[in-house]
Amino acid sequence: MRLRESSLVVLLMSCLTVAVLYPQVRHLGSVARGSPDPIFSTWRIAWIAHQLPRDPLHLYDANIFFPEKRTLAYSDAMPLTGAAAAPFIWLGASPVLVYNLFVLASFVLAGTFMYLFVRSVLGRSLPAVVSAVAFAFYPFRFEHYIHLELLSAFWMPLVLWALHRTVTHGRLRDGLLTGAALAAQYLSGVYFGMFLACYLVPVGGVLALGWGRVRSSVRPLLAGAALATALIVPASVPYFQVRQTLGERPASEVEQFSAVPRDYLVPYAEDVAYAPVAGTSRLDGETQLFPGFLIVLLACLAMWPPLGTVRTAYLLGFVLAFEMSLGSHGYLQPFLYHWVTPFRGLRVPARCSMLGGLSLAILAGYGASRLGARLTSPRARVALAAVLCAIILFESRPTLALQPVPAPHPVYQWFTGRPPAAVVEFPEYFPAGERYMYFSTFHWQRLANGYSGNIPESYRTLHRAMAHFPDDASVRLLWYRSIDYLVVHEEFYGSALYADVVERMKRWPSLQEVSRADDGRFEARIYRVVR
Repeated sequence: MRLRESSLVVLLMSCLTVAVLYPQVRHLGSVARGSPDPIFSTWRIAWIAHQLPRDPLHLYDANIFFPEKRTLAYSDAMPLTGAAAAPFIWLGASPVLVYNLFVLASFVLAGTFMYLFVRSVLGRSLPAVVSAVAFAFYPFRFEHYIHLELLSAFWMPLVLWALHRTVTHGRLRDGLLTGAALAAQYLSGVYFGMFLACYLVPVGGVLALGWGRVRSSVRPLLAGAALATALIVPASVPYFQVRQTLGERPASEVEQFSAVPRDYLVPYAEDVAYAPVAGTSRLDGETQLFPGFLIVLLACLAMWPPLGTVRTAYLLGFVLAFEMSLGSHGYLQPFLYHWVTPFRGLRVPARCSMLGGLSLAILAGYGASRLGARLTSPRARVALAAVLCAIILFESRPTLALQPVPAPHPVYQWFTGRPPAAVVEFPEYFPAGERYMYFSTFHWQRLANGYSGNIPESYRTLHRAMAHFPDDASVRLLWYRSIDYLVVHEEFYGSALYADVVERMKRWPSLQEVSRADDGRFEARIYRVVR
């Protein structure tokens, strides 16, 4: 693909991203409202930027849930995303700004790489644009707008592009590129990395068999698999280590987050086009899997006989993704859960529906190509592609509710220049955990608080004990846990309860106030725990 063509595609996808996500573009200091995950992701990339130049060998020993180790592996660590974001943070950009720029860039890259792939297999640009728009703005991506690791699906079409080249030419370098891109997908988001590895089996198998390239493909694909393994294993070791602390996802929890066929008829709640008729899903945010009407119609048109090898491959890919998204209600996921250890850490099989969207987007390009072939005028074909893209965008257009990320309280300035210490923030409760984590990016003390996809039992014990703070039991636990400082917030307690807590803390000589500050609305205090 020529540089000029590539630049035009990037420009087009950038303009569409700005148009669809304009509220986010206007407010780069705000994140999606109603979920702690955007702030959590901001903390993740900030932690990686902080730790890489200091102690990269302990990257996963993040500063939450003190005294637990490898706490970055309690959720998807996104090490590649964090490493890519780090230079911007080192240059002085705020983690929130970098997070939002990466969110927006994920749409541009998803569309650009899908265009690259479909353009290479179809040889036509306009159908490739339809596939690019269908993939970049697939409804699943807006349903998971709060999950940066799930937005980072743009590696998928790049993997397929390299896979096609490997099967076609049988070259070692293409096989290695396939493996490297697959590893990049895993290191950007564990769910899609594992799902994509399964997806490649039927797709790659059909391509190799259909083109008579089985023997020439084996060596480069095995080399690619070896490279992917070598890149993935070091980043996977911490996940296996924390299993001893966290255990595995129980089968009952996996079943709760498994799709059922009717979920594919439920639009996501924030879809402008379908919100009036969306109704409710079994589990909002995870089981609203409706792909949109047009992309399905185009895919069906693509599957109208006669079928070729490529379309057959991606039809089987869709069937696999659909079956795996059923999780405990299907056949393949229970088998993988029982026999393949990493799959016991995946809580939400329904997320495999995005791989179904990958197939649908590819097939939509074939459907658009068939429609365009009936038109003789180049202008008519351009108009057709524009109309198809407009309908796809209309069907998936989201309502973005944003909220500004709060500024840290000035009380944290007291920690500047002081050695690392163990800190508990009060009130100590789950909903504030992600805020305390974000505030820690301004001082990087070790927090006993935390928020993640998994919660260690040690934190649950602390959480229960601190419910009656300050009392003898809670203060004794602070000593036992080697906590050095407490930070007490009027904003989160409320003025009356805050005054009561501060007054009662005077009864314990071991809790000594060392600093207080006011941000113009609320006060906060820091106490040293004297042993």
